[in-house]
Amino acid sequence: MSNVIGIIVGVVVTILGILLLIYWWPMFAAVFKGILPILLILIGLGVLIYYISEIKSKLGLKKEDTPAETK
Repeated sequence: MSNVIGIIVGVVVTILGILLLIYWWPMFAAVFKGILPILLILIGLGVLIYYISEIKSKLGLKKEDTPAETK
């Protein structure tokens, strides 16, 4: 029974969201234009941090893979 209620609530909220998006489209577009550059900067920084850490971890693994000289 709770699954049916969840589906009904999901449909109602989705329809309400679509109606409000249509009604408030000019304001939504203005806010989206303001948020988009910040969002792109944050995504770009996240990608850079991820790939730099991947490169560092691969370099660390290569150093560990080389056999150590015994004396």
